[in-house]
Amino acid sequence: MKFEFKGLSSYEEDSMPNYVGDVKIRSVVQDFADMDEAIEYVSHQHGFVKTEDGKFAFEVRNISAVG
Repeated sequence: MKFEFKGLSSYEEDSMPNYVGDVKIRSVVQDFADMDEAIEYVSHQHGFVKTEDGKFAFEVRNISAVG
């Protein structure tokens, strides 16, 4: 099952002012057996997840199942 990790909560995304064009909201999608395993992974990473290229890390605020 795929899970998406985001650094913003959905209400923060909706309320974020967008004065300079599209704001890139980074997220990471990874496979886990279930939500508990995804939460445990983030916990072991001290609440952070990094992008695949390793150039950016963010504190996870939202985990959601994808598809």
